[in-house]
Amino acid sequence: MSIETDFPASAKLTYLNAANVALMPRSASDYVEAWQRDIAENGSLNFDEVAEDLVFDEVRGAFAKLIGAGATDVAVASSASEFVSSIAWAVMPAAGTRIVTTDVVFPSTSYPWARVARHTGAEMHYVAARDDVVDEEELIAAIDDRTSVVSISHVEYSTGQRFNLKRIADAAAHVGAFFMVDASQSLGAVPLDVREVAIDALVTTSYKWLCGPFGVGLAYISPKRQQVLDPGITGWRSHSEIYDLQAKRCVYHNDARRFEFSTMAYGCAGALAKSIEYLQVIGIPDIMNQNLALADQLIKGISGLDIQVVSPMSREARSSIVSCKFPHIESKTVVQELGEKKIFVSPRRDYFRVSPHLYNTSRDIDHLVEELTAIGKANRRAPE
Repeated sequence: MSIETDFPASAKLTYLNAANVALMPRSASDYVEAWQRDIAENGSLNFDEVAEDLVFDEVRGAFAKLIGAGATDVAVASSASEFVSSIAWAVMPAAGTRIVTTDVVFPSTSYPWARVARHTGAEMHYVAARDDVVDEEELIAAIDDRTSVVSISHVEYSTGQRFNLKRIADAAAHVGAFFMVDASQSLGAVPLDVREVAIDALVTTSYKWLCGPFGVGLAYISPKRQQVLDPGITGWRSHSEIYDLQAKRCVYHNDARRFEFSTMAYGCAGALAKSIEYLQVIGIPDIMNQNLALADQLIKGISGLDIQVVSPMSREARSSIVSCKFPHIESKTVVQELGEKKIFVSPRRDYFRVSPHLYNTSRDIDHLVEELTAIGKANRRAPE
């Protein structure tokens, strides 16, 4: 295993943007390219009905091992957003109940619930952030007897704030609320074991910290919820015997697979399995420790500059994301000038977001700090 060989782009540029789109290991990119080439040249000669029936087995198994679940507790589709929509319609929170989330959560984690709430008469309750950081105590206090659903991100995309899922899960369970977690900004960089946290549904995308391709969403559905949920999105794969094609019937699986519904870019699912397996060889705790060390190095390196860190600083609320801003320089300008130096980060809200991952090194952080220092000097505001 060699980072420079497995992630060749890491040797050519300073890529600190995993929270947007992560780099893929060569094993994953080779897999998806070979799969697409085979389809282009051979059609269904190799990818026949048997192969299509079993196509998700590998990624289900890899993901289940990652989060401490069973393979049949996992469903596969094209995006996390599809799963949130399907789950929201399946749960169908009743009129007069509350759906608790935050006002800085990624839109796909709240929009589907708001759509269902307009249909049923449920109420959306957005816990307000201060400076884009949510007070976890206020979030827990908002989960009251009227609450039917709690829908949050494990790690907020904007600042990298990491919530204590156990505390929130316990608060949701105390009032009988359905607890859904979007782990798109944590899985692959933060350990999470569903045997230790009472999560009813967990969704994630493929192309961020899991280092997979675009086009795959994964969902975990708690065994206690699987047989009572009627998926909001259904299609030809919804039937437990997918090639028993009859228009008048649909008999779901008695597990999470009932949430699978459609043809998709199947090769991407296999490639994601390769990415997850790659991460597991290294170990998610080790990846998190490395990423946090790089984040610490960044925070220390810019401490003497006119830069404000807006991400939480406490160890228990931190993640691999560090969001910052210059008081007098637009963050889009910072991102553009860094890009000209082949340093890649993202603009988010009014700050720039840095998100190192397993393929980054301390040299990458040194390079970033050096260029941020130069940007600060070049754009220093004249005395008034």
